[in-house]
Amino acid sequence: MTTDTTLSAADAVFEAEQAVSRARWVVEEIQETITSALRVLDDAELDSAKAKLSERGSFYLEAAGEHLGRLRTRCNDMPDLTHGLFVHLNRASQSVTDARTILDLADTSDPVIASEVAQLKPRIAVVGEMVALAKPVAQLAAQHVETAHQASRDVTALGLLEPVSLERSIATAGKELGRADEDVRLLGNVVDHAAASARESAGIASEITDNARRRMSEQSRDPITSTSQPAPRPPGR
Repeated sequence: MTTDTTLSAADAVFEAEQAVSRARWVVEEIQETITSALRVLDDAELDSAKAKLSERGSFYLEAAGEHLGRLRTRCNDMPDLTHGLFVHLNRASQSVTDARTILDLADTSDPVIASEVAQLKPRIAVVGEMVALAKPVAQLAAQHVETAHQASRDVTALGLLEPVSLERSIATAGKELGRADEDVRLLGNVVDHAAASARESAGIASEITDNARRRMSEQSRDPITSTSQPAPRPPGR
């Protein structure tokens, strides 16, 4: 691996670190969305219960239905968030693949380069593993939110007049959102682990970049042997 390829590997590591960081931000947005949806669902459940105990049952049923409408609004954000998350995860995955490909082709006969490769490879491997694990967890969370979304859509104007139908929708949405919440907490832990390894990899890559540039600078200052030798003098007369 030459100095140029060393820099290319480092660039790929930096790109992976940036992509994982952006993925972490999206995971936080997803968590906030689900938390907000759960609060709305609690309000719907409370009004649904009041409908059984109050003479104003129809009022509370209507209020519960409005809460489910707010729940639908929260769930509507999920597809875009999931899409954005996968864009960042896929970008991170590709950058990790690029970095590993370059490192696999490294000429480790140079002990300096061999040491750099040995430091970087394990960290990059962890980032790749965590990103690969994050994808199915994210997909599962999205599926649970979509099921909750569908449950909230099942409540029609006619259904609001039927407390049993409303309670069923609330129970289904609550179960699915609870599962989504668990999935996203796990997803957050996985992406946090990936981000930590990516930061460590970027730190190592920064050192490698500094060393590579220093070697390039030293090589540019080395005199060329053919021009450094004094020219022969003509024979004296």
